[in-house]
Amino acid sequence: MLAWAGPGHLKQWAASGTQLTLRLFGPVYLGLGLAVVLVLLGVAVSPWGRRRLGPPGERPVYGTASWIAMLYSTGMGAGLLLRAVQEPVHYYLHPPVTVDYPRAHLALEYTFFHWGLTPWGFYGLFGLVVAHYLHVRGRPVLGSSALGRHGRASWAATIDSVSIISTLLGVVAAIGLGSYQLLGGTNYLLNWQLSPQIGWLVVAFMCGLATLSARSGLGRSIKHLSNLNIAGTLLLLGLVLATSPLGQTGANFWAGLSQYLRHFGQLSLNWGPYRAPAAFLQDWTYFYWAFWLAWTPFTGVFIARISRGRTVRQFVVGTLVVPSLGTFAWFAAFGTPAFALAQAHPDQFADIGDAIFRFLGQRPAGGFASALALGLVATFLLTSIDSAIYVLSMFSDRGRPEPSPRHRWLWGGTLAAFTVTLIWLGGNDLLGLASQLLILFAPPFALIFMALVAAWLRQMARWGRWE
Repeated sequence: MLAWAGPGHLKQWAASGTQLTLRLFGPVYLGLGLAVVLVLLGVAVSPWGRRRLGPPGERPVYGTASWIAMLYSTGMGAGLLLRAVQEPVHYYLHPPVTVDYPRAHLALEYTFFHWGLTPWGFYGLFGLVVAHYLHVRGRPVLGSSALGRHGRASWAATIDSVSIISTLLGVVAAIGLGSYQLLGGTNYLLNWQLSPQIGWLVVAFMCGLATLSARSGLGRSIKHLSNLNIAGTLLLLGLVLATSPLGQTGANFWAGLSQYLRHFGQLSLNWGPYRAPAAFLQDWTYFYWAFWLAWTPFTGVFIARISRGRTVRQFVVGTLVVPSLGTFAWFAAFGTPAFALAQAHPDQFADIGDAIFRFLGQRPAGGFASALALGLVATFLLTSIDSAIYVLSMFSDRGRPEPSPRHRWLWGGTLAAFTVTLIWLGGNDLLGLASQLLILFAPPFALIFMALVAAWLRQMARWGRWE
């Protein structure tokens, strides 16, 4: 109601609240990001790594290719198209720190940092906790299942409510940004001048399709859409690599990866020579960590739901290592040729709405590649929305793995209404308003996340058994 009654007051409130939240929780985000990766790797190499998420000997419900496609499409597929060129070029032109190696390597290193192990660590660790209680102990598909059968009802209700709010805000922001990129790509390809304010039409259409898709369940539309997404992504990646200097791209990939792994601790704690300015942390790292945390209950629960039959070690490799390496290859392929183009015209990739289309338009077969990218933005966005509808429906339907159609219709309409509100309030400042809301509402879930993981590890250590 505050949003519709006084958008100016909401923006002012969000801006002031964001500043306070960052001062209080920014360092917590950094420490938590490092901790989740270390804990997930530790669990994978421990004896628990051989345990299965389900009865002993049960085969995985989904094949490996479809499983990875589904978790990747849901986790960050649309975002990779949004930032493929704009983010590495920004770091290349405006290095966050001063180091003694090439700017291209530093730009990829920071891009890998923001899109690599840490976000997938958030998703994977929360997903593993939920998957254990869901598939091994037969609990509902809810974050509060980690409290055990004797957990207080008030705490369970708080955890589930915060998970719903966090998921709703994260997905609404992603839908708004995805619709902005769809409009930007359409304007660039067709030479139109569509206003960002009419993005509500795109949102209404996409949410309608996603609601119909979510009604058909995981094994049908969501699975097939995810497979289509990955096939199209590999085709687009192949087109870019085929027209790029492979030697230089490979060198940048390995250099960026090696620097990232060597300095992962310093990057994660903003320490030593990688101590970035406060403004950079607020605009990039804190924003990303808040965004990933906001998406963690949604993506983590979705990954848990589709991971029955996998061992813990397979789960960690599939949710942490494989998608991170794929993301690194993606950014290296797009970033390497974009660096050379940005040197001649530094501002051409500044707008996230059309950056990837401007880049592809200067490549061989640019028309086809741009049309393919625009189609992928739509299908990735559709996959994210219908997955979110499915997960939110599980949350509101008492954690049932197959929520009722009534709940799916309800959440499809709710996501559309909230996103239209965000577009109406944000307009051209959509990204700023989205980042403020995410940063503001991520801390409650961050605290719950830490408490749930700590409780799960304590229970496992006390019982000394998986079953």
